[in-house]
Amino acid sequence: MLRNYIKVAFRNLRRNKLYAGLNILGLSIGLGSFFIIYLFLQNELAYDQFHEKKDRIYRVVTIAESDFGVEKQASMSHAFSQKFVEGIPGIEAFSKVDRNSAVFNFHEATETGSPTETLIVDRDFLNFFTIHFMYGNAKSVFDSPNSLLISESMALKQYGTTDVLGKTVGYYEDSYIINGVFHDLPNSSSIKADVIVLNEKMNARHEVGAWSVRMNNLQAYMLLNENTEVADVENKLTELYLEKNKYGAGSKLSLQPISEVHYSLDVRDEVKEKTDRQYVSIFALVAIFILASSIFNYISLSVSQSIERAKEIGVRKVAGASSRELRKQFIIESLLHVLISFVLSMILVELLIPQLEALVERNLGISVLVQPILLLKGIMFASLIALVCSFYPTYLSTKLKVVQVFKNGKGIFSSQRLIGAIGIFQILVFVVLICVSVTANRQMRFMRNENLGFDKDYQLVLENIPYRDWKAYKNEILKISGVRAISSGSQLPYDVTAAMSFKEYDFNLSFFEIDENYFQTLGIPLLEGRNFLPEDADSTKLVVINTTAANKLGYKEGSVVDKKLGTGSSAYKIIGVVSDFHFASKKELIEPIVFKHHPSQGFNGQFIVRLEGANWASTSKRVLDAYNKIPNLYASSYFFLEDRVDAQYKQENVMITMLNTFTVIAALVAFIGLFGIAGYSVKRRLKEMGIRKVLGAGFMSIQKTLNVSSVWKLLIAVVIAVPVVVYWMDNWLSSFAYRIEMPVFLIFGAIAVASIVIFITVSIHSIKAYLINPVEILKDE
Repeated sequence: MLRNYIKVAFRNLRRNKLYAGLNILGLSIGLGSFFIIYLFLQNELAYDQFHEKKDRIYRVVTIAESDFGVEKQASMSHAFSQKFVEGIPGIEAFSKVDRNSAVFNFHEATETGSPTETLIVDRDFLNFFTIHFMYGNAKSVFDSPNSLLISESMALKQYGTTDVLGKTVGYYEDSYIINGVFHDLPNSSSIKADVIVLNEKMNARHEVGAWSVRMNNLQAYMLLNENTEVADVENKLTELYLEKNKYGAGSKLSLQPISEVHYSLDVRDEVKEKTDRQYVSIFALVAIFILASSIFNYISLSVSQSIERAKEIGVRKVAGASSRELRKQFIIESLLHVLISFVLSMILVELLIPQLEALVERNLGISVLVQPILLLKGIMFASLIALVCSFYPTYLSTKLKVVQVFKNGKGIFSSQRLIGAIGIFQILVFVVLICVSVTANRQMRFMRNENLGFDKDYQLVLENIPYRDWKAYKNEILKISGVRAISSGSQLPYDVTAAMSFKEYDFNLSFFEIDENYFQTLGIPLLEGRNFLPEDADSTKLVVINTTAANKLGYKEGSVVDKKLGTGSSAYKIIGVVSDFHFASKKELIEPIVFKHHPSQGFNGQFIVRLEGANWASTSKRVLDAYNKIPNLYASSYFFLEDRVDAQYKQENVMITMLNTFTVIAALVAFIGLFGIAGYSVKRRLKEMGIRKVLGAGFMSIQKTLNVSSVWKLLIAVVIAVPVVVYWMDNWLSSFAYRIEMPVFLIFGAIAVASIVIFITVSIHSIKAYLINPVEILKDE
């Protein structure tokens, strides 16, 4: 019997190639897209979930409230230490984690080292973070302050083997001993490293640090005891913090669960791989939309075939087929369609996952074909989809009245309302996703192209320049034709974490140390006063501030110069005001900045070289040639400032590229569904059209008649879509400090596009119906 069901299923597949092809195409695209989004979101939601004690691990975040909003900062000073927290009940373990790019010499024969992603940690680090060792164990690997832990991949890269215990690794004048080899940290870890060392030796000089100085990459993590009230620990931490730190007024310390670090876009830290939770929700909804559209397409196309199969079902019933046997037939046909679709979707997933990994610049470690659990989940899910798809057509077949089948050839298939509702849903999805995609693209274009307040183009940044004789290197580069200016500063506009605090003010000021050429090189306009000068007698007591800082301090335009910042011996004299510029993403408000002059060294060993735009490529080559000839350059490292600034929007760019792609896919699925529904609607009214044609109705009259119901569906879908789009997009745009207004014309544009698509789908079928000879349609009457 089963064999017969399968034969009939294949026969129907061959007989109805168009509708079967549409069914399989729609389901393949729908399932493939759903699986890709599901696997991507599964990876996103798995961040930091591998730690065995994840429910008790927290990161310390400083929260400062001001008129400019709430500033959240995960960077800490070295004064925040084990000694500081040891008197607070409820803390089982504590570790400062300093993420750095240290330069190690893994081979004694080589004079230069390799920049390596490094974690500098306290001894307690391994007591609550889950690290799996190939060689060594967590209890003894840090027995010596000179211990160094190396990842499996780094060991293979440097030595060609993982059996490297006892090898010596150089770090400037110091040396470390490899005491452990750990398995590579998962891709879904917000803390990544190839080397882990103790801070007892590497950062010993910072152990007694000033509270007012935040180290860019230093974060504090702690493990709380079971059943500890987080609020109690936060209150005690804040109390001690305000007691010890005279610059901490107006701030409080908060404990952030490690599971939230990956989504903390509002916290300034060194974690590079972050995801906005809103995107997780958006893609989850897009996946559901695409899958639902595919399922509804299948159902509507299957029901539309009921007209063709009514007599077949009637004959089966007359021949003695029971409702149970008819249900089996429809379920097997559905399973056949879904099986073919599932195979095609898996091929689609395997082809697109590498493209997705290249887009997000992350190894997701996903392959359905080599991960049996994922494949089994896919098969089970596809089977469930097959049952869902077959449910309604099966239900209709059991309700079919045989007498009516042979009387008028139709039975009692009352499916117009369902198919009409499916058509409205498809149009709704189509309109909503077009609006979402276009709005997101406009916002990103606004963020990238609007004036940042400084010149990011043609700025070449050179790193790791030796401090001694840095002025000579600077003068050498300035001699190169095409170099307009050169400068050095402690901060670059895309990565600002240092801040200054004054007891007189209840807010922090972002802090830059710069030379006298900084503003000129970056093209930051000076609005009042003057710039720093090399001949300034005591330049360390002079500062320049930005417009936001002047406003925050209560100074009116034109009255800032020669005013004091702070009081007493720690006061600074304000000599100038520069225009505001975006030194962070436009998702954040511009904050007050103070600039100090420090002409005696190249900050962080880096230069900012401004090139002429006309011949920037050849000029940059000459600059890099001179740079690579610098003696004692331990590691060549350079980049264009534009790339780093644009990287601030990397996540948004990636997500919007994905959104655009899946919007096109959803539109394609919706088009397939509308095409099938239009075909069903036209086929159901063929005899009516034949009679109209015999009575003299022309082409336009028939087109108008067939398009009326589609216009009503469009209107209903628009009424539902408009409030959904306005609420959803306005809520998303509100997460940006600088945003576009919700474009009203966008909705009308989406409606126009949807109208064109609907007209095309209906016209394809109606033209075909119009060309049929009325005699062929009406001969059965």
